[in-house]
Amino acid sequence: MIVCAQCGERNARGVEFCGACGTYLEWEPNPAQPSGQGTSPPGRPPAPGSPGTPRTGGGAWSGTGGPGGAAGHPPTGVGTGTPPPPPDRPPPGPPTPHTAPPGTAPQPGSDAVQPSAVQPGAARVGDGARAPGGSPRLTERRALRPGDLICGQCGEGNAATRRFCGRCGAELVEARVVPEKWWRRFVPRREPAKAGTRRRRRTSAGRVVGRFLRWALAVLLLGSAGLYGLHGPFRSAVDDHAVSAFGTVRDWFTADPRPVRPNRVTASAAAPGHGPELVADNATNTHWAAPGDPLPSLEFTFDAPADLTRAIFRVGVGDRFQTAKRPADVRFAYSTGQVFDLRLADTPDEQTVRLANGEGARSVRLEIRSLHGSLEGDDVAISEIEFFEAG
Repeated sequence: MIVCAQCGERNARGVEFCGACGTYLEWEPNPAQPSGQGTSPPGRPPAPGSPGTPRTGGGAWSGTGGPGGAAGHPPTGVGTGTPPPPPDRPPPGPPTPHTAPPGTAPQPGSDAVQPSAVQPGAARVGDGARAPGGSPRLTERRALRPGDLICGQCGEGNAATRRFCGRCGAELVEARVVPEKWWRRFVPRREPAKAGTRRRRRTSAGRVVGRFLRWALAVLLLGSAGLYGLHGPFRSAVDDHAVSAFGTVRDWFTADPRPVRPNRVTASAAAPGHGPELVADNATNTHWAAPGDPLPSLEFTFDAPADLTRAIFRVGVGDRFQTAKRPADVRFAYSTGQVFDLRLADTPDEQTVRLANGEGARSVRLEIRSLHGSLEGDDVAISEIEFFEAG
């Protein structure tokens, strides 16, 4: 975390400019410049042999007043190596640096104080301020994230809360915003935890239930795939449902279906007075009937190949619905070799059903495979069947 010296804003580590005021934040220090000879850093005692230092081996005191002593005090204890006691004077104040003329270097043995390395302060963008002995710190480019502000000057991505670019300091008033991925709009977002609270973690029981449901779904999918590949009836049922669903969707986007009239209708059996042609005469007060044992069948032939997509059934004997048995499970066997199985509802009202696999059929045979029971008769009866193709 870098705190701006200009406004006190807290900035993330690695940015060069403050996000609130645009102040330059970081400088990379250069190697220290070599100082003059004979100058010691402030706060340290002078090195041996320099002016103003006691001679430990010669037995004489050397000061600024020359070899005879300092300020009229003669040296004592010559040859003993012991310096004289200091005179009574007030404690010295802070040393005053001697300023050398411009363009001249400090001379050896002078009392000039070398300035220590000074940490540069904040520099405002556009002021032309440069820090002595420093150079700008180079930062790596930030990876763009949804909602970031893209600087129009250097192309750097910045957090949405910043007002100035963290790389070049340019204003982000008209910066372009990184768009969010389209699929993220449909994913519910988790609300951030409130201050002073901790996000509630899912209990161990919840994790166990979630893991069980995932495994159960995986096993179900694998089992269904294996059953589809190994069991023929299951595969046929799935294919029929898929084709029916495809036909339903296709019919939504096609024109109204057209009726297809057969030019000939035959049956494997028929009761007297109730021939197979009555099943396609567009009248509800007539019907085709045949003995229910063995199960009969009807065959419809058309003038030209037709793409059969739906049919309308009216089963039973009109207003005397319970006087004859009704077909329950039927199979459409097309002249193209395709088949389609269907179960009819046991109702006196007309029922519209969707057909599959009926493309290019020149004829279709309706095979009755099971019956709904009757209270009075044993014959099978169908009042009307109408076929339609896509418009």
